[in-house]
Amino acid sequence: MQKPIWKYFTYAIYFDTNALISAGRFLNSQWINELLSVTNKFKVNVYISELVLSEWCEHILNELQNSRQSLLSQINYLKHFGISIPEIKPDEILIPEKSKLFKILSLKLKNFGFQIIQNWDAPLSVLLSEAVSKIPPFESKGKGLCDAVILESYIKHAKENFPESKVLVVSNDKAVKRSGERFSKYGIAVDFSDHLDIVEKLKSVLNDEIAGYIKIKKEKLKEDIKAYEEEIFDFIKKSPIPISDFMLHVMKRDKEERLDGVIEKILSIKPIEIIDAIGGIPIYGKLISKDRFPIMILIEIELTVVIRKYESNDLYQTRAVVQPNAIDPNSPIILKDNFCREPQEIVRTIKRYMPVFATIDAEKEKDDAFEDFQIEKNLTE
Repeated sequence: MQKPIWKYFTYAIYFDTNALISAGRFLNSQWINELLSVTNKFKVNVYISELVLSEWCEHILNELQNSRQSLLSQINYLKHFGISIPEIKPDEILIPEKSKLFKILSLKLKNFGFQIIQNWDAPLSVLLSEAVSKIPPFESKGKGLCDAVILESYIKHAKENFPESKVLVVSNDKAVKRSGERFSKYGIAVDFSDHLDIVEKLKSVLNDEIAGYIKIKKEKLKEDIKAYEEEIFDFIKKSPIPISDFMLHVMKRDKEERLDGVIEKILSIKPIEIIDAIGGIPIYGKLISKDRFPIMILIEIELTVVIRKYESNDLYQTRAVVQPNAIDPNSPIILKDNFCREPQEIVRTIKRYMPVFATIDAEKEKDDAFEDFQIEKNLTE
């Protein structure tokens, strides 16, 4: 799928260190999962700078050191009460070096969809001048040096990759949020958001734009599928299709579609039309390799069936005319049996839907190229 040309939506999301820490040590907070679900789905780039990763490493190292101290303390506590535990020496519980942790966390972030960019390498004199003038994110006593380097790294990256576009910075730091002028002087539209507000902020601008994009994408997929209509219909004609009550007696609001009676014969089945095509959903009961993109194709089929049906007269229809005083117990009035014991055979033509699953080349699909079409199975197999 090609990256959409956004009109209002952000082209890139940059993370401040405090926002990354808020994602949880395992990046398992609900908000980060929701955010990455949106960004991965719609191909929005998410970035952190090397400095943010370095600060996150420091945070993790502090947590690991605290956990180590807590573990040793708990071991001594258990020993104090004579509880037997395996012998663990303090020097056997080693904290990884920062360089090793940097590599571990870097890989973890990349697997989650983050991209890591280089730090800004401008002369220190520029930052010192800004610190003296307290230009945000600088505050009193020069506080904000790391934040300034992080922001300038993002500005440089956005200027080189997303000129005259909109970017979003996720930060919980008030000083960082006052730094919009740093971006705007380079023609970069920027918005800032707390980590807890980021998902709703994205959704608020996604609704109309993404809805339109998805509709266009879906219509194109359907049109591409129609090029293989003859092959799909031939597959249906040659495939065994189990006929069940679930398929035939579909719950319908339209009374004309209901089938009253017992279906005894099928006179014909033929595919009529490709109704819809939905991409990206898994194929039930079949493992699809990562290099294939799954598609469910909904086909309208027409069935001609024979229904056996018994009919009876209305329950309230008069069955006899009787004068009460004329009834003789020895010769009672026999009521006429209005029930039709001979079944009627009714021929009906009905339309039902049947899904067929296919796959195409996953890499080609990303570029809107519909190639290497392959039918996998129908749902009833």
